[in-house]
Amino acid sequence: MLSSNNLLFIALAIMMVLIIICFILNAVNSSKISTLMDYSDEGDIISALKDYYDKVDDLSKTVNDTSDAVLLSRLAECENGSDISLKKTAVVNFDAFDDVKGNLSFALAILNNNNDGFILTSLYGHNSCNTYVREITGGEASVKLLDEETQALKEAKSKLMGTDKNG
Repeated sequence: MLSSNNLLFIALAIMMVLIIICFILNAVNSSKISTLMDYSDEGDIISALKDYYDKVDDLSKTVNDTSDAVLLSRLAECENGSDISLKKTAVVNFDAFDDVKGNLSFALAILNNNNDGFILTSLYGHNSCNTYVREITGGEASVKLLDEETQALKEAKSKLMGTDKNG
């Protein structure tokens, strides 16, 4: 059996180990506390934590409020911009000259929802290929259009946001 001296020695050894563990934990916590104290002007941990949580709460409210406003603003910008984007198109192929077959000439109308845009016309012949651009404002051209250009313009104007009204 163990003598009382041996039991006393074991008890003291266990106490020494526990004291060393306490010193180590104290050192770790002290470094964490000193780091936290760096954020406190007055040296008060409680007020430093309260200030920190208040700042986080304010930031959270600001982000949530601002993000809704920003998203609504960006959505409005996209909706406004969609009317001016070029998305209504029509192309008419044709023979520009009697001696050239194969519908190699074309009139391409490109418009936005306000019917502003242009018509790109290419006239293909045996010895030449000429390209013209006609400005379109409010669905009308400032110059006389070829029949095929007029047809392309009419087809493009009849489209709603890039699709035919008929489906």
